Amino acid sequence: MEKKYIETFIKKYTLGGSIEGVHWINENGDLIATAMTTDRKLFAHVTLDKGAGWFSGVEIGIQKTTKLKKMLGVLSDSINLSLDIDDSNPTRRVRQIIAENADGKVYINYTTAALNILDPVPKMKNIPPFTVDITMSEDFINSFNAGFSALGDDATSFTLIMSKKKQKLEMVLGYKQNLGDRVTLEVATTPGKDVVKAPISFDAKLLKEILSANSEVKNPTLQISEGGLASIAFAQDSFKSQYYMIKIDVED
Repeated sequence: MEKKYIETFIKKYTLGGSIEGVHWINENGDLIATAMTTDRKLFAHVTLDKGAGWFSGVEIGIQKTTKLKKMLGVLSDSINLSLDIDDSNPTRRVRQIIAENADGKVYINYTTAALNILDPVPKMKNIPPFTVDITMSEDFINSFNAGFSALGDDATSFTLIMSKKKQKLEMVLGYKQNLGDRVTLEVATTPGKDVVKAPISFDAKLLKEILSANSEVKNPTLQISEGGLASIAFAQDSFKSQYYMIKIDVED
């Protein structure tokens, strides 16, 4: 198989190191990772279609994703994957992932984690209705990234507010109730899904990492619920990814 598929799969759930410990599972031949950040502010669900053909009937515990990513970097673009499975264990414990170059000259052994030392696979329940839809065009994403970089530590969150001057929805990086350095972006919305009753904030760095990990998908839609949840989904070629972000409090 081409190594890029596994590397892209990892990139889409680890989000620049935001998530390390994760369960890999096989579901109808698809490779799936479902995980949360340690602060439980982000839920990620990533699928590689038919990407789990090299194992079945097992669940793999990945404790240090960054280390696995670096080890895969040793290999060439075309690799073979296999598993070292303890068949004497009723759970068929996966002890190692073995990856080698197609020519067999270089290989790696990555030691997996026992599933009971990882956080349980989370499930999203009671998802509230989304009342705001924002189309994130390439120009908007470029402005968002530039604003994030310009503000540095002041860009820890993005906040949706109604502009008092324009009476339109805006996204603010560096928002505080008292005045301070900020970058304000006008947003493109779906008619009827363009109002928030009060300012609502989410983690800007996580959104930046999500957009970077899925940059091949054009014009994704960011959905917001005033119940305190943001959602964004992507689908391209063999990959599907869905992310939920929990609102954060912004200091005055």
